[in-house]
Amino acid sequence: MEGLVWLVFAHFVGDYALQSEWMANNKARYWVVMLSHCIIWTAMISVALQFLGLFALWKVIFLIIGHGVMDEWKAHQPKRPDTWWQIYPDQAWHLCQLLVVFFLR
Repeated sequence: MEGLVWLVFAHFVGDYALQSEWMANNKARYWVVMLSHCIIWTAMISVALQFLGLFALWKVIFLIIGHGVMDEWKAHQPKRPDTWWQIYPDQAWHLCQLLVVFFLR
């Protein structure tokens, strides 16, 4: 289970630390920004998977597409104080992705 902690750490680095405010605000406007964010996030997870000896190409494809679909949905939701809850399905999906790539060899 220690490996799962590394994946969660890589997730937070890729999804928050390496995503600038500009990227977060422009993902819905420019597809290349969304793609860049998804590639960066997937790269962080892939580095952790390689470190754990769990890397596989199908996982990279699953991660980048899955992350892109969810972030595309979230990026096109209204940005109002009463929509704060949208972070929960987004993060739950990303954590489900981590569980899949960790447990499926």
